[in-house]
Amino acid sequence: MNIILGAAAAAGLVLLGLAGWQAIRAQRVSAALRETQLRLASHEAALAAARADNAGLAAEADRLALLAQEHAALLGENQRLLEAGRQAAQLLDAAPFPIWRRAPDGALVWVNLRYAEMTEAAPTDVVARGIELASAHDLDRPRGLAREAREAGHPVAEERRFVAEGDRRNYRIFEVPLPDGFLGFAQDITPEADARGQLRRHMEAHLEVLRTISTATAIYGADKKLVLWNRAYARLWQLDEAWLEQRPTFGEVLEQLRASRRLPEQIDWQAYKRAQLGLFTTVIERQEELIHLPDGSTLRLVISAYPSGGLFFAYDDVTRQLTLERATNTLIAVQRATLDNLYEAVVVYGPDGRLSLYNRAFAELWQLAPDMLNHQPHITELLEATRPLMQHGNDWLTWREQAIDGFAARRASQGRMERGDGRVIDYASVPLPDGAMLYTYMDVSDSIRIERALRERNEALERTDRMNAAFISNITHELRSPLGTLISMTEVLSQGILGPVNARQAEYGRDIMQASRHLLRLLDDIIVIAAIEVGQLALEPAAFAPDELWAETVPAWRELAEHRGVVLEVAPQADLPACQGDAQRLRQALGSVMMAALNGTPQGGEVRLTCGKTDKHGLLLSIACRSGGHAPLNPPRLFADLVSTAERRQGHADLSLLVARGLIELHGGSVTSLPDMQGVQITLPILAGAIAAPERPL
Repeated sequence: MNIILGAAAAAGLVLLGLAGWQAIRAQRVSAALRETQLRLASHEAALAAARADNAGLAAEADRLALLAQEHAALLGENQRLLEAGRQAAQLLDAAPFPIWRRAPDGALVWVNLRYAEMTEAAPTDVVARGIELASAHDLDRPRGLAREAREAGHPVAEERRFVAEGDRRNYRIFEVPLPDGFLGFAQDITPEADARGQLRRHMEAHLEVLRTISTATAIYGADKKLVLWNRAYARLWQLDEAWLEQRPTFGEVLEQLRASRRLPEQIDWQAYKRAQLGLFTTVIERQEELIHLPDGSTLRLVISAYPSGGLFFAYDDVTRQLTLERATNTLIAVQRATLDNLYEAVVVYGPDGRLSLYNRAFAELWQLAPDMLNHQPHITELLEATRPLMQHGNDWLTWREQAIDGFAARRASQGRMERGDGRVIDYASVPLPDGAMLYTYMDVSDSIRIERALRERNEALERTDRMNAAFISNITHELRSPLGTLISMTEVLSQGILGPVNARQAEYGRDIMQASRHLLRLLDDIIVIAAIEVGQLALEPAAFAPDELWAETVPAWRELAEHRGVVLEVAPQADLPACQGDAQRLRQALGSVMMAALNGTPQGGEVRLTCGKTDKHGLLLSIACRSGGHAPLNPPRLFADLVSTAERRQGHADLSLLVARGLIELHGGSVTSLPDMQGVQITLPILAGAIAAPERPL
């Protein structure tokens, strides 16, 4: 636009120059013509006088001829100038902008057609009425501008706004002083004025925005003086607003900031100041840097060239942002380290389906290269990359579609998959608040194998239990019943019910009876042991007095002790409370232990049975053996099957002691050796009011 306006002004000046040159030339020719006419008239008068006196007639005639020639030339030149004047007038009338001439007193003497069109009058009416291009309340201003041009001695111009052709427009008026008056023309600058107004409004709006934003901003002009600043700038640098209103220079502001210790410490302050002032001549492109202030805050400075000259400074306090960024980076690093050290494989897909986070376990589990994962592949790309591991049979496409549909639906799910290489993976998906999806994978192949092995072993144990139950049933039915029949028939034969028997037959009958009863006891022990092992032995608990465990069997024990030459002492504690349990089974167990003690103690020895209460409200039975010095006694071997675990037992086990241990443990009791290894202690937690023993299958 400026180029167009400049071209129009230049064209106006050319036209005005041409018209002025033509006018000056016409004036000179007219003056010469008038001078020649005067000279011709004087010569004609002199010639008439010469003719009267006939003196000097020839010389005057020659001069008169020369003057006639000069007069004719001037007439021709005048005619040409008049024609050139008409052409110049036509050219000026064709100009697209108004042109006019003024008399020395400033009155209009000529206007072109464009001037007349703008005033909506004929050119002669414009001159006659003195219609000026000015507003109604400022009609004297055009002549005043002409006088200013006369006083200045050179063309002057001013902008004027008035109504032309029914529209209010802006014009730049030029007045050019001439020897015999003034030449003037007007240039339509309405688009330029509108553009300037719009630019001014935009700048005012931008400046108002700069004043209100939270970013500290300051604009320094080309003279390095402060042009504009906002309150954020004053607050940031703790500067007095009244002082800033005085438009200090950039150097003065730097000195003030240095005095208040607001700028970073500098080794060479003068060099730093020169470098800062040099920015006004070196900054072309936008520059950005971080400033670390002495108070620990950090500012982001943006410097850019201001369109009208000078520099624009913008400061942002990024201390909190940097702190949050460091905290965020630390948190991300901690999360990354945490994820990388998880046993589970973890992967996160963003809302766009691209991988955003993963750990090493994920890459190792699915055999994916880190270079591929670091490029954030799409979920479909990862599915294709895992196809060799997942494809087994014709269900690959179905599984792929289900995985993609599950991601698109953003639903939580969990399940188990079996890969083509035989590994079993537990997976779970969780939708995240930001639209992403979290997937976790765990290889449970080893657990599955152990589970399957345990299940197979459990099935084998169940089969064993069924076989044991069948074995017990078979023994009871197939062995015990015939053995009972054999004992009964032997008793019938021995008693002579079927007929008299001789001494030898009676002896054989007694041997058969003794062997059969021993075999029956062994069979009973085997059945009890098997029933205990499979948890099928049924107890019949009831309240009983502790002395019921030995009261009925003490006579038999004493008979055996006398037969073995062993001293038996039974010394129970008085006032023992009632107990709860299967008295018959406990009596059987205690009897087996006492029989083993009596049979294992050499002649002259002593067996002592004591009974009392333990600190934990249990029943304590203690059986101590002493050899009496006649033969060695080895209690550990004597009670090995009673106090040793099943893994430590050797062959030739005493089944009666095994049965006793099983019955005691079935009641929640325990068997331990005495400190001097001369006997055993049996603890039964079955006193009335005591805490019940843990439940066991009966």
